[in-house]
Amino acid sequence: QMGFGLNYFKGFNQFLDVVATLDGSGVDYYFKDGTTNGSSRFLLDFNVGFNVKLVNDSKPVASYFFGGTGLSYYQKKAGLYFPVGVGVKFNLFNEAFITSNMQYRIAATSSVNHHFYYTVGIGTAIGKKVKKPKPIEKEVVVITEQIVAKPVEVVRKDLKIKVIDDQTNIALPNAIVSLIGDSGTYTSTTNANGEAVFKNNIAGNYTINGVLNGINTSVQIIKNSNFDVSGEHILINLSHHDPRFTLTGTVEEKNTNMPMGGVLVSITDRALAKTTSENNATDGKFNIQISANSDFMLSAKKANYISNIESVSTKGLNRSTTLYVKLLLDIEETKANTTINLKNIYYATGSSLIKQEASSDLDRLVLFLIDNPNVKIEIASHSDSRGVASKNLILSKKRAQEVVNYLKIKNINQSRIVAKGYGETKILNACRDGVKCTEAEHERNRRTEFKVISN
Repeated sequence: QMGFGLNYFKGFNQFLDVVATLDGSGVDYYFKDGTTNGSSRFLLDFNVGFNVKLVNDSKPVASYFFGGTGLSYYQKKAGLYFPVGVGVKFNLFNEAFITSNMQYRIAATSSVNHHFYYTVGIGTAIGKKVKKPKPIEKEVVVITEQIVAKPVEVVRKDLKIKVIDDQTNIALPNAIVSLIGDSGTYTSTTNANGEAVFKNNIAGNYTINGVLNGINTSVQIIKNSNFDVSGEHILINLSHHDPRFTLTGTVEEKNTNMPMGGVLVSITDRALAKTTSENNATDGKFNIQISANSDFMLSAKKANYISNIESVSTKGLNRSTTLYVKLLLDIEETKANTTINLKNIYYATGSSLIKQEASSDLDRLVLFLIDNPNVKIEIASHSDSRGVASKNLILSKKRAQEVVNYLKIKNINQSRIVAKGYGETKILNACRDGVKCTEAEHERNRRTEFKVISN
């Protein structure tokens, strides 16, 4: 038969409830001897027990097992029984819920029969909800009856990283250093002293590494315990292993000796016949990695400038003691009608034949004409005042033409070049006919020059 009742739930913990039930119903109760009352009479029932929950009440549906002890009273007969069963609790909102269970009640006295019991009900919380205190993040010290919050000291340190060449122990500038921590990845570039500084870092775990010229440095791990040191910073060394030499240099404007940036520096490995190029920095400096035991040729390229050509060798150098090979490159502006002396062009005595193996300025001129394809130039050859003037004039013309012939062999269009010989007509000093001069003074007048006619 149907009836009504009250259930009281008291949470013991998140998986166990204490349950008390009081209910009543009108039933035709069958006794163990098979007799019945024959009409609907009032049955009072009371039991206590435990709900053992499979999940806590934070879930929308919570199933449970029930077990306990019960007492029934019917027609002045009291009896004892043991209820066991299962149930489901549907948690709604604002602590409201629907519960349903099924019990099998095991008779413990003769006045009670074994029987099944089913319930469906709705419930809610009684009284105010007790809020759990939020966890205290700071250490507290109790003094008498007052609670004093003790601030947690935050340890911060600067991390000073130094990148060192592992063969020479030389500090390396321009290395990219990375600091990787819980808050992200940060990068910095080592200065002239090979150092990069990351300021004001909270104590924690960090990974530090670097890269220079495409080669990685060693890796260092910094732990929280490393911050327990005196001083404002922690020193970390990273080693870098690169078996190559570093060619370091500066490009300068020849007439002012001032550094010049925005210049393309080209280097040729003579053994491999391989040329690489890179732009130098705004301060005129450049750094290029070069292999051991090889010879190299360097030049610079900038519109309307002519560069010198320099040779560098790593043959005979010991990488364990030498890291840097230093070099200075000069470039000179070629303004229209400005004469530029090609000092390193040598002819056989009294001949127009060029000693090509010693005349490095010929290649310098070839590079300039290749880099500036619209420029037209005049090649001018001059002699000193010794000898017959007419013969000197003829010889100087032949020598100018010999330069043109050399440029033609190097695939320079002959229409871009005008050859002129001036003999002894444009002496630069007082060494004219009849004037006694030193060999050095005469050599100054024996020269080959070029000037830009148009560009």
